[in-house]
Amino acid sequence: MTRITILSLLALTAAACSDDANNNAPPIDAATPMPDATEATTIAVPDEITTDTTWTAAKPYVIAKNTHVFVRKGATLTIEPGTEVRGEKGSVLVISRGAKIMAAGTVEKPIVFTSAQPSGSKTPGYWGGLLVLGFAPVNVNVKSTTPSPEALFEAFSNADGESGKFGGDQPGDNSGVIKYVRIEFGGFNFVADREFNNLTLCGVGSGTTVDFVQVHGGSDDGIELFGGTVNVKHIVSSQNEDDGFDTDNGWQGKGQFVIVQNIAHRPGVVAEASNGYESDNHGTPASYEAAPRTLPTVSNVTLIGDHSFTEQASFAAVFRRGTGGHYTNHIWLGFPKGPEIRDVETKRQLDAGNLTVAYSMFFGNQGATQLPDPEKDKDGVVLAADIVEATYLTTEGALAAVPPKPDPHNLFTVDPGLTDAFSRTAPNFKPKAGAAALTAGTTPPADAFFDATATFAGAIGTVDWTAGWTKYPQN
Repeated sequence: MTRITILSLLALTAAACSDDANNNAPPIDAATPMPDATEATTIAVPDEITTDTTWTAAKPYVIAKNTHVFVRKGATLTIEPGTEVRGEKGSVLVISRGAKIMAAGTVEKPIVFTSAQPSGSKTPGYWGGLLVLGFAPVNVNVKSTTPSPEALFEAFSNADGESGKFGGDQPGDNSGVIKYVRIEFGGFNFVADREFNNLTLCGVGSGTTVDFVQVHGGSDDGIELFGGTVNVKHIVSSQNEDDGFDTDNGWQGKGQFVIVQNIAHRPGVVAEASNGYESDNHGTPASYEAAPRTLPTVSNVTLIGDHSFTEQASFAAVFRRGTGGHYTNHIWLGFPKGPEIRDVETKRQLDAGNLTVAYSMFFGNQGATQLPDPEKDKDGVVLAADIVEATYLTTEGALAAVPPKPDPHNLFTVDPGLTDAFSRTAPNFKPKAGAAALTAGTTPPADAFFDATATFAGAIGTVDWTAGWTKYPQN
């Protein structure tokens, strides 16, 4: 029972007793406040939500320490504009399959999910962020000894039961609305190699709306999609300590207007990888060709790297483990290394035209024309999985290990002309007047999802859609 409920019961008890046991009591001084729900400054979130529930902007909601709050099948959690949700250490909010989240903020009143730490003392990965599980197709268990269209999310155990599973046979599945939402300082390793992110979408279907969402300051990926068909639009993934935009297990959705800002990390923080994109099909070598294959269609994306990141190799994009995808109107700027592919299965997708990058700009990505040394075993033999580890989108277009030619419309020596993309506290990703990015793109793919007027390279043209609802707190 939460504190607010206890206080309400006390108030009701006092009222019920006023006509009998307390008749002889002295009158209460009007200046002395009665116990009342309004005394609570926050509202505690229950361990599970099983019926339709609405959270309002009157007071912040707090998810208790080390608590996985499940919104169970059949329940809808509605969150009103301007509401703040605070996660204590190790907490996570989970929208289970068959449940919905209706979180529709506004430009003026975005919904904010953040750490429960005081402002000015927030740290990446303090809590686990928002996890949405759906019934759309995934390829997680397709080639296991017991093939199944569903899987248990990697950080959960069998004790979480059906509420911890994702995947199915419903590509149009609807998990609700996430719009004008900021998610901050989430993502952590629950156990080794089992991670939460600021926003994790697992088997989420195309009936779900994900639009105008910022994921900021997390300790793992900004956003990660495990399969599914969900489409995403107007995404800002800023200053997260692993990959900016991570796709796995057969994501076949669409994306437009995405910003990744992977700039220098906080002093003393050793990040995992900090790639712009990281795209896998399946994590097991025997299943690199698993279906459905990761094969998104993404247009109008700006990815910002930082040469001061030296803890590990940081790539503009890592395409591996049999992934495909079609990427148009992109800007990759300032990464220590350019895009690369890592294995023969992914090279096969490149050769077949299932992995393409077109009408895109590459500028200031150090080493983008250099072939990295492939990984070798203790006897000096090149590992099979690393035979074609190499950057492949170069000015020459034909490295020894990667023969396909790049799209002739890709640009490698032209500054896109962004205003101030590297600022930590007040970045401006909009191109300057007359910037090359404004004319370097092409018409996005012919699909009703895409804004066909966005013929520029990068996420922003002449109108800054990030204004008014995004923020970049450092702690």
